[in-house]
Amino acid sequence: MIKYYQHQLKEIELLSSHSFFALFAEQGTGKTLPTLQHILNLIVSGKITTALIICPKSVMGSWERDIKKFSSIYQRMLQKAVQIINYDLVWRRPEYLRSWGCVVLDESHFIKHRTSRRSKFILKLGRLAKYRYILTGTPVGNSHWEELWSQFNFLDPAIFGKYSQFEKQYCILNQYYKPYRYIHVDDIRQQIAPYVFSVRKNECLDLPNKLPPERYSIELKEKKLYKEMLKNYIEELDIEAKNPLARLTKLRQMCSGFVPDENKSLHTLKCEKQSALNDFLENWDSKLVIFAEYKQSIKDIRAVLSKHKIKAVTLDGEQKDKNIWKNFQANPEIQVIVCQYRSAAQGIDLFAADTILFYEPTLSSQIFEQACDRIHRVGQTQKCSYILFETAGTIETKMWNSLQRHHDFDESELWNALKEVQKNE
Repeated sequence: MIKYYQHQLKEIELLSSHSFFALFAEQGTGKTLPTLQHILNLIVSGKITTALIICPKSVMGSWERDIKKFSSIYQRMLQKAVQIINYDLVWRRPEYLRSWGCVVLDESHFIKHRTSRRSKFILKLGRLAKYRYILTGTPVGNSHWEELWSQFNFLDPAIFGKYSQFEKQYCILNQYYKPYRYIHVDDIRQQIAPYVFSVRKNECLDLPNKLPPERYSIELKEKKLYKEMLKNYIEELDIEAKNPLARLTKLRQMCSGFVPDENKSLHTLKCEKQSALNDFLENWDSKLVIFAEYKQSIKDIRAVLSKHKIKAVTLDGEQKDKNIWKNFQANPEIQVIVCQYRSAAQGIDLFAADTILFYEPTLSSQIFEQACDRIHRVGQTQKCSYILFETAGTIETKMWNSLQRHHDFDESELWNALKEVQKNE
């Protein structure tokens, strides 16, 4: 039986009494389980037979994993009724524009741009659903209040009326006819209050101070090349792993979108991690720590941060100023610090942030736990969240499993993983 926290029980109660509703819950407070419980209750009571969950691609695995937390009979009921699809795909599939018992938008700020084809499609979809719910921890980015309009239009067009009415009532436009200042903001809050339950981590007194890590499942794009490296040699790239440690390293690097050959030339591979990070940063407006193992990964992370115009610093082996982390702590304009495990897992304080995103796993459980503790320090006033990027069906899954059991991922773990792969072939 699933044990819910007090705020989750309140969420279930509120969802059950509304046919449309918004859960504005911070990262790590657990929105998926209460929502699934409510969907299950609707199925069991005969109120719906179908449900559609739309979410970022990297979050799809979290919904699938949480369904498996229910008893076997309820799992089957949910799996039969619920379809999960990502934002990038749904609007390209006209067959989804049909009547649904329930539609849930996870990370609903993905429809904040009302004129995008994605948003227009999903707003039409909302009109065809009996029950409609939106979930996000960041409904508004940088106080752009107009981003709320499409999210609440999905719930019920009557809340704000037409966008032109919203703009006229609450927005001051610049010379390009774009909102740049806002008026009557308290009226906006009052307007949405009956349809919103907000949850902040520090308000959930029964949550642990270190929240359980959330694993974001990321699709492996280069399956053929990865399978070849499992057998030591990639024919297409003429890359060989000459010993088990070299093979482990190359498999890990491939999960992050690159692999070097013996001449140290880097081959770039198709990879979803940058896309997943891009999705994660959508509307993110708090301080954030990102840990990675490899130089190329750090370079890729910095490219995504640059795209979002996020000011960041890096603490890695090449950083000459080893006190750069103090700038991150003290300067509110520096939003992200990108850390290499071996340079930043010990001896520094990063409690200006309450969330760490692990772009890839490390081998050592001690280093991983030390990295987690960079934000869980004296001076931290919030509960700490941890996000693990995991390339599904790869060595990363095995590594995260080991690290969460407080075990190092060593050569014996690698051999066990390889034996399991060979057994399943």
